[in-house]
Amino acid sequence: MTKALRFAAAALLMPLAACAGSPPWTLSQSPSEITLRWYANDTDIAAASAAATRHCASYGKAATLGELQRDGSAAIASYRCG
Repeated sequence: MTKALRFAAAALLMPLAACAGSPPWTLSQSPSEITLRWYANDTDIAAASAAATRHCASYGKAATLGELQRDGSAAIASYRCG
């Protein structure tokens, strides 16, 4: 494989690796909201709140928890940026 082809393959795979990172995982996001998912037995809601805070702060806004749902062992939280 040529060096240019290896670089192109790596560039395509890097965003996929970022999606598979540690929880909480982003289900959706926009400048006005973010929805996160994690396994409640493995990750504390504080980690989700911190991720939401970072996301909203990147737009100069504060994160506010809108809704918290449980789906079996998974937790799903929606935060508003305002």
